[in-house]
Amino acid sequence: MAYEEIFELNGEKIKTTVTYYPKDILNHLSSFLLPSINHQTKLIGFDAEWLVHYHSPKCATIQLCDGNSCLIIQLNCFESNHSDLEKHEARKSLVNFLNLPNITFVGVGIKENLARLEKHYGIGCKNAVELGPLAATVMNMPQLSLCGVDELAFVVNGFDLQDHRPVTLSYDYADYRLSKELVKVATVNVYSYHKIGVKLLTRTCKCCYR
Repeated sequence: MAYEEIFELNGEKIKTTVTYYPKDILNHLSSFLLPSINHQTKLIGFDAEWLVHYHSPKCATIQLCDGNSCLIIQLNCFESNHSDLEKHEARKSLVNFLNLPNITFVGVGIKENLARLEKHYGIGCKNAVELGPLAATVMNMPQLSLCGVDELAFVVNGFDLQDHRPVTLSYDYADYRLSKELVKVATVNVYSYHKIGVKLLTRTCKCCYR
């Protein structure tokens, strides 16, 4: 079944749900759809991890974060533990969610991740924003275009993520129950994507993103 971890990041408590059960996935996606402040466009951090063995094209996890809670979908476990009908319904709901016109998805390497997901799973997204180029444009700092999450979080938000990354950690997302340390790393990344996106996009328009 699903399990939850709670992390404190930059003074905020973030609840992360880890699951490969279709019902849990659907329930959490529904929670992301609750009205935002002033009913304005929502921003969701997006990330994906891929199995590292033998250069497998299989996706291990998909991470989503709205700034208050995170969802880690164990796609590799999901694919091997449910009926074709259950998988079809859950995948259809995920695809529909990723293509909602009132949600913007942001991340580092998001375009590459989505291209791979569409190729191997038919999971696409029409409203995705790459944070590096966005930061380079908004902050007039071209060097940010190719930066990773650590650099972007520090420059854009003043967050130092190094304290949240264990020195020794096997980045293998294949286990049915991910370690708390691995869940934290995934949460830190996708939460930071959301916060970076909020800061950048509020500088480009007058409306407020959550």
